[in-house]
Amino acid sequence: MLFNSTFRGVVANKDLNYHPAPSWLSVLQMECEKIEGFLTQVPELKLVEMTSSVAINIPITNPTYGEVSLPYDTSVTVEEEIKKVKETILQYIDSKPVIASVNSIDRFLTQNGKDKCEIYRAVDELVKDIILKVDDFIVFSPYGEPTEDGKREQYGVYLASVPRPHEHETVKLAEIGKLFLNMVK
Repeated sequence: MLFNSTFRGVVANKDLNYHPAPSWLSVLQMECEKIEGFLTQVPELKLVEMTSSVAINIPITNPTYGEVSLPYDTSVTVEEEIKKVKETILQYIDSKPVIASVNSIDRFLTQNGKDKCEIYRAVDELVKDIILKVDDFIVFSPYGEPTEDGKREQYGVYLASVPRPHEHETVKLAEIGKLFLNMVK
């Protein structure tokens, strides 16, 4: 449904596609961040500060950063993660901008690759439930699926109520943060 009714594009992540933390930190800082692995200390996150947003389950630390904080492994089920993230989004969505992540696809497909269709179905249902409650949104993946060699595909998806910065080019991670900032302001 979203592919036919929203602005869409491809997110390019050629430099940071081996780990979620530098990808997400680039969005949150609105500039390319080259770090190795998860952060042990969280700096001031420009996008969160500038928009007074609530962060939910953001994979820059392990356990994840924000109102929902889950280990970045397979110890939490897809259903449990989605339930916690959804409840928390719904708790804040009417009062504050929300920046949330669902990490099940990456957490489970990097480990064993099974139940892929069920994971996507559950994530799609969550996205539908949330999108129907908001006017403006950005849904993106900072990279594609995990590959057999343990890396991630370099290209993710961008779906939003706001157009991408350059109609015929890929969307960069820092641009997503800037688009969110402009959307909120």
